[in-house]
Amino acid sequence: MKCNRAILYPLSVILLFVAAGCAALGLVASAIPVTVHAKYAGLQGQTVGVMVWADHGILIDWDPIRLDLANAIQEGLLQRSKADEMKGTTFPWKPASIIRYQRDHPATESLPVTQVAPSLQVTRLIYVEVQQFRTRPTTIELFRGDATISLKVIEVNPNGGTAHVAYTEDNIHVTFPHNAPQDGEPNLGDYKTYVGTVAALSNEVVNRLTTHEEEREH
Repeated sequence: MKCNRAILYPLSVILLFVAAGCAALGLVASAIPVTVHAKYAGLQGQTVGVMVWADHGILIDWDPIRLDLANAIQEGLLQRSKADEMKGTTFPWKPASIIRYQRDHPATESLPVTQVAPSLQVTRLIYVEVQQFRTRPTTIELFRGDATISLKVIEVNPNGGTAHVAYTEDNIHVTFPHNAPQDGEPNLGDYKTYVGTVAALSNEVVNRLTTHEEEREH
């Protein structure tokens, strides 16, 4: 009996270390980056514009959102210039110029984006519609960014001036902070929540247009 105990005790220690080792390996595995390919990979070598649309209700509260989100998307794509999808890609217009075009031509809001895109003199138009945006779940002093957008990529024929939707995705949803309670968090403030939510939205768009690495749990 003493012999059996002598054998079982070190075995139990070994099993404890094995279990701990597996857990450690699990933690390491969860941090291993995974390559995620672009959902739309047609920006390479193209002239690209970024246009953001939001309805008047959202613009009343967040007038800069079109410019801020378009700038964030364009800057995010420029930062990934080494990605295969971005080789030879250029942005002939700043987002402010495209917003100026929208303001100078209000009739474009009622037109299909495929009719508007050829007027911008680009071969690809990244078109984002802000469907919902808020920084507070309720009226109390708790903050949590909550936003939904749709994304379209319009391909324009530079010779014929025709355009078609090459990629579309609806209901792209983000929250900020990502793990914030549903009721929100105190002390964030509207501005910080706004900036974080816009950054999260732009990251979702950029991730769909470029191959990148993400950390995923295993």
